[in-house]
Amino acid sequence: MSKRCAPVAAVLTVIVAAAGGACTPSEEDGRARPALAAGAADPGWTVQPVPMPDLSRLPVSVQTQVRDRYAALSARSASARMPPEELAQAHGDVGLILMATGYHAAAETSLRNAQALAPREPKWPYYLGQLYLITSDPANALKSFEKALALRPKDLATIVHLGETYLDQGKTDAAERLFLQARDIDPRSAAAIEGLGRVAQARGDHTRAVEYLEQTLTLDPQASRVHYPLAQSYRSLGQQEKAEAHVKQRGDGRPALSDPLMRDYFWLIDSAEAHYQRGVLAMQAGKWDAALDVFRKGLALEPENVQLGYGLGLALYWKGDQDAAAKQFEAVLQRSPDHVETRFNLGALLAQQKHYREALTHFAVVAKQDPGRADVEVGQAEMLRNLGDVNASIPHWRRAVELDPANAVAWAEGAKALIVLKRYKEARDWLDAARKLHSDSVELSALSADLAEVRAQ
Repeated sequence: MSKRCAPVAAVLTVIVAAAGGACTPSEEDGRARPALAAGAADPGWTVQPVPMPDLSRLPVSVQTQVRDRYAALSARSASARMPPEELAQAHGDVGLILMATGYHAAAETSLRNAQALAPREPKWPYYLGQLYLITSDPANALKSFEKALALRPKDLATIVHLGETYLDQGKTDAAERLFLQARDIDPRSAAAIEGLGRVAQARGDHTRAVEYLEQTLTLDPQASRVHYPLAQSYRSLGQQEKAEAHVKQRGDGRPALSDPLMRDYFWLIDSAEAHYQRGVLAMQAGKWDAALDVFRKGLALEPENVQLGYGLGLALYWKGDQDAAAKQFEAVLQRSPDHVETRFNLGALLAQQKHYREALTHFAVVAKQDPGRADVEVGQAEMLRNLGDVNASIPHWRRAVELDPANAVAWAEGAKALIVLKRYKEARDWLDAARKLHSDSVELSALSADLAEVRAQ
């Protein structure tokens, strides 16, 4: 979680989905995965049988889904008059469910079967390209995306993924052509703009990279993976303060990209984990009712799932039902008292409701469970100040800026606390340190001027 620069009581944390296939377990639970077949784009592939793998590690609901798709494939295969496109769909359906559940080698065979039966259908090479990305096979991913793009030349998602694959292989000119094509199709495509920024960075043009990457964040503030390369470019330009600020915000969030095929893929699995990921996506889109529905469906499958319970609490909060959110957080903590994010967000919610002492209790527990969080130190400092114990807040303000020097708000609030306590020399030293880091802060400058006037009296 990124460290917050706003008062703790102002917001609750919205969970962020991990990038790419968070519902996809590794094949055979970490055991050595068989290598996928080489030359996936070869035209000589003939349809092969795909035996059903051992499904025992999957939830019962997902086992049923897999078996149903195999049954449909078997029924279509038994019909001598089945059109090739319909048989291709049955093979592809099996391939996708196997891909989503982590049986990657079998998924490849099924998807290649679909591609052989329907060679003019672009979605099968596209899904193969995605499978090869999951299994770290960029050469075959590139071939598959090229084949998909040849079949559907103006598909934005295919263009972007092929551009990223070119870029990862050091083919910057080819990547740039594709990202420019993507931008022409959709000038507000955050994924296309990010691609152009990565190309500029790969060429050492950090000024241009900063322009593109900052534009990406303007278009999609949730694209947290952009912060780290942006920090690298700022560092190369000698702008250390901006570099440090972006490093602290780095994450895994990808830029938004309209991708109907992968949207359908991510909605395949009927499991608690899959419902959690869908709920997260709904919250990121601000669809609180949809998120509530998805989290509740997940809890119907797995009532004790802590992440789903936590997500339900967040969705209730953002929908505006604070009391229900608090009850939900408390229910999660009864089952799992060590779930740090639930406790932190319950503290933030109680702070908003002005239940300062209860909020302080939760923040103090989080500080023990997860030492080193600046947001927790800010929370404790704010609650102590609100309870009238300004003196006790000082160590927490000090710890907050030590952990997160980029937090100008914490610097300002700590200075105010010292001034209230008439510890003017400490306040002056504090503000001198703060303004070295935040020379453009109007509030810190004003506090310094006010302090100088007080001391002059």
